[in-house]
Amino acid sequence: MNKLEITSFEYAVSVVNEIAKDKDATFIPFEIIWDTSLGIAKARTIIYDRYNYPVLNESIRAESIHQKSFDPGAKDNDSFSFIRHEVFNYFKNTGFGRQNLHLLKRPDLLMAELLELSKVSFPNDIIAPDYATILDFETLDGSMKLPFIHSDSIEIKEPISLISKN
Repeated sequence: MNKLEITSFEYAVSVVNEIAKDKDATFIPFEIIWDTSLGIAKARTIIYDRYNYPVLNESIRAESIHQKSFDPGAKDNDSFSFIRHEVFNYFKNTGFGRQNLHLLKRPDLLMAELLELSKVSFPNDIIAPDYATILDFETLDGSMKLPFIHSDSIEIKEPISLISKN
């Protein structure tokens, strides 16, 4: 998977968690288990701002770090908006409830559907995240736990499972 597919899949899972939590306050969000060059691990590839919106890019200023976040109202503006609209369309509200929420009980099938949704054809001029940090990296065997890793130091190959956060 390339970097855009990885961040798109991670954000698709985040949007599903948001939809499920909106329907059921007791829903336990999914977390992605990745196959990486350093072993099977949990990690995040998306930076979120203080409002919990994904950050597209950051710049260092004299007194702060400026973050440009995605625009949830624009479908074709950036990769996160594009994926958000794709996921919401897949789980669209029919007036009688949301479609496809039964997949929450089958994370294996949900993961397959989200992988397909995250491999959409983006326009060439789509704005995508430009940072190179992998956050909260932790191997499942407990041999490595780091707050961040520069993405040139590791390869995230693909997601291998969705688990409920505990």
